[in-house]
This record gives sequence, structure tokens and C-alpha cells, in this order.
Amino acid sequence: MNDTMIISSVVPAYETGPDDRMHYHWLMCRLQEAATMHADREGFGVAQLGDKNCFWVLTSMRIEIKKLPRREKNFSLTTWSKGAKRLRAFREFSGCDESGNEIVRASSEWMILDSETGKPLNIDLLGLDLLPKTKSIFKDELKRIRPGKPENELNNFRIPYSSLDASGHVNNTEYLRWGMDALRTYGAAPKNINSIRIAFLSEVFEGNTLKILNCEKNQQGFELVGFNETENKTAFALQVQ
Repeated sequence: MNDTMIISSVVPAYETGPDDRMHYHWLMCRLQEAATMHADREGFGVAQLGDKNCFWVLTSMRIEIKKLPRREKNFSLTTWSKGAKRLRAFREFSGCDESGNEIVRASSEWMILDSETGKPLNIDLLGLDLLPKTKSIFKDELKRIRPGKPENELNNFRIPYSSLDASGHVNNTEYLRWGMDALRTYGAAPKNINSIRIAFLSEVFEGNTLKILNCEKNQQGFELVGFNETENKTAFALQVQ
């Protein structure tokens, strides 16, 4: 048993763009997969929660980037749990390049939902040993961003089947991909993004219509919201700098 997991691999070409650097949504894929692998290995993963008729959901993430991982170079990702407090669980990440230099840092917040009701459960009462470490990536606590005032519609589309994950709803990484593409189309994406904050506010399913809107600009950078027109709910909020 180990309270951390280290995953090291060469970055394949399909995860990178014309600049030979990893796409932001692929970086988030890496973070989520590391979290899943560590939880599965240590006994609080998908199968174990399935036996308890519940499942993990990612609710918020903060990513700070010095450099994106480079194509055909090694990228090492370390993750650990910071334990839970009632309805929220916390996980940290540190990513290093082929020379061992830290280039990515991330902090995340998770919840466990009941498979039948979809309601959050008190994690403290589930009898899970999350192997909590006290080490924090950031000095300040992770705070979920709140949607700003929407201004203009940037995109509008129906959710395809290929965007769904094993739980039957849109995979979290898709929101980041759509958001970054919308910012680029709008001409608002910074050339070098060093901070990403994203909050997942409601589930989106195949066939739903999602509208992406930009919010009024503020000192915190650019912000988008994804609005589920089918369910009349805000699905996610994204902030980049």
C-alpha cells in the first residue's frame, strides 16, 4: 500500500497539437486517469464504490501550468489524496518533464453520489480509507468558481454519443475541450495559458443541447459558461488566464 501514485510515460503524438505540446483537455484526461488508477489500486475506486451503490464525480479543478508536456518526451505525474470532509474529497497532482522539473500542478474536489438518487453522500460515513496526506499543492484552499454574467453565445450544439463516459453522462474533459475551442474561435484564448479553473455544476447527457457563452471580462481572465438548454441548467464554468 502506498499513499501516492507515480505514472510516467512518453507523450504520444495524438495528445499534442501543431506546437508539439499536449492539448489542455488531454492533460485533464491524464489527471483524471491518475486519480482513477490510484483509487482503484488502494480500494476506494470504481468497483469498490459500485459495491456500495455509489460513484465518484469530479466537481472542481484548478490547474497551474508552467509548460505543457512535449510530444515524444517523458511526462511523470504524481497524485495523492488529501482525504475528505463530509460531502467533499480532495486530491492533488504534480507533473514533471523529462528532466524532473515540475511543469504542472493541480488540485481537485470530488463528491460521491448515490447511484439511484444522484444525491451526494457523506464520505465520512462510508468507511473508506482514503490514505490522506497533508501536503498541499497550493497555499490557498480550492474554491469552486461561480458563473459570471453571460454576454454572448459562442457555440450551440447537440451532445454526441462519443462524448459520454462510463457513467452515461458527458466526460468532464469534454467541457474543457469545448471551452478552449470556443475561446480560440472567439479570439480570446491567451497564447500561453498558465491557469485553468473549472467547475462542474450539473450533468449533461446525449442529445442535450449545450450553449457556450462568454462572460463579461474581469481581472481574473476569460470566463465561459456552458448552459444546458434541454435541462435549463448551467453545466459548467471555465476560467482561464
